[in-house]
Amino acid sequence: MLVHARALLRNTTAEGVTGFIDYDFHNTQQLLQEAGNILNVTEPIAVMFMGSLGHVGDYHQMRFIVAGMMDAVPSGSYLVLWDSTNTTEGFNEAQQGYNDTGAVPYVLRTPDQLRGCFEGLELIEPGLVSISQWRPGPLAGDTILTVDGYGAVARKP
Repeated sequence: MLVHARALLRNTTAEGVTGFIDYDFHNTQQLLQEAGNILNVTEPIAVMFMGSLGHVGDYHQMRFIVAGMMDAVPSGSYLVLWDSTNTTEGFNEAQQGYNDTGAVPYVLRTPDQLRGCFEGLELIEPGLVSISQWRPGPLAGDTILTVDGYGAVARKP
């Protein structure tokens, strides 16, 4: 998969550069150093954690990773984060079944725990909500269901 991603995402055009880096987000300094080869990290950027922080078992370590990334980026940068939550019993049971298979465990967190990742940042409306609520509005005839994943977008002041 890494070889395929690198082949697809290595591109330089007049509009900019696209690339793929394969680093563990536990080592934020090394990750940011490598990203600096592609991004201008002196200008605001978006840091995105999209359904991946559940693989960090310890809550405080998860917060440390997010804070480390946001501390390293300039004012005006954004944090975009969503992760699966323990908001329904059925999903909790399904996740436990997955974890019991021996796969890399995934920790479901409460929405309040995810909210902690945005400490010191300015949440953008609608704030931390079920990710199905992050639409500009329902399409005609749509029913928007709440899903067991919460997320938000926030700006670093």
